[in-house]
Amino acid sequence: MSFKLAIPLLAAAPLALAACADNTPYAPQSASETAQDFGYTSTQLAPDRYRVMFAGNQFTSRATVEDYLIYRAAELTRQQGYDGFAMTRENVDRTTATDVDTYPATGVGTYSSFSPYYGFYDTAGAFTSYDPYVGGAFPGRTVDIDRMERYEASATIDMYRGAAPTGMGATFDATDVLARLGSDIEEPDM
Repeated sequence: MSFKLAIPLLAAAPLALAACADNTPYAPQSASETAQDFGYTSTQLAPDRYRVMFAGNQFTSRATVEDYLIYRAAELTRQQGYDGFAMTRENVDRTTATDVDTYPATGVGTYSSFSPYYGFYDTAGAFTSYDPYVGGAFPGRTVDIDRMERYEASATIDMYRGAAPTGMGATFDATDVLARLGSDIEEPDM
């Protein structure tokens, strides 16, 4: 690879990695067994009742997950020919996970060669070595701890036509919800 080509590729690498760390886009969950369970699902319970869910990845805030849930409820309401809906049995689950990675701490960290025997510069700048079969000086380990939170929201919605019936509790006009939240919805890049 030429030197002129390597520089733009190295400059593009952080951008490519940053693109991976995005909110969950507003899209249905994949039916693939290998895909993550991020996105929305809808299950019909009765002609005018659905269970809707939205699951976000670790980069998607709780507020975004809740907005996407209500947006899905409004979208589904309009698709089914109804004007509004009431949400019952709302639930937001938070899942946390901790990822701990350890790796050799090498200070400046320039390895002179790659083999079971390592030569490197330690934190004081002195050249030292490590041989896994014999032992030797090794400056310790670095620990990287990441705490990840994921949110999944679900609700049962009862849809209605015309004016909101009395006794349904808090009701939402589907067209109004779509208009208010529509500009904040991030659809996947195609």
